[in-house]
Order: sequence, then C-alpha cells, then structure tokens
Amino acid sequence: MSAELIDFRGKVTVETDCVLEAENRVTGDDKSVIARKVLHEWALQKIQVAKITDSLLRSKGEPGIAGGVAGNQREGS
Repeated sequence: MSAELIDFRGKVTVETDCVLEAENRVTGDDKSVIARKVLHEWALQKIQVAKITDSLLRSKGEPGIAGGVAGNQREGS
C-alpha cells in the first residue's frame, strides 16, 4: 500500500522549473513526481533534525521540543 498523497499546488522559480524540466528530460519522470520526491526527502531530513534536537534538549534537562506537553488532549478532558 502506498502513502496517501495530498494535493498541493504552488509556484516555483524559473530556476527550479528549469531544473525540474531538465530532470524530466533525463529521467522521464513527471515534474510533479520529481518535486514530490525532493520535498519528501527534505521533510524526512527536517524530521530527523527535530528528533535529534529533542534528544539533545532532553539530555540537558530541558523539556524537549514539545515543551513538556504530554500530547493531544481533548476538550473537557
């Protein structure tokens, strides 16, 4: 089963479009597929940075990136 995809539309710079077009011509992959791969890799890197930051903060006795919040709590709970 593949991951759920969410529609995203946005504008890019001329340079970005040219690189996406060139990559498309070399690989045959659709520009939206290339952009999705790049954004996914970037997101995974940011998640890793957040995990390491949280670990470093906690190792120094700080509450971590959640600020000590235990998690989502429903209203009225």
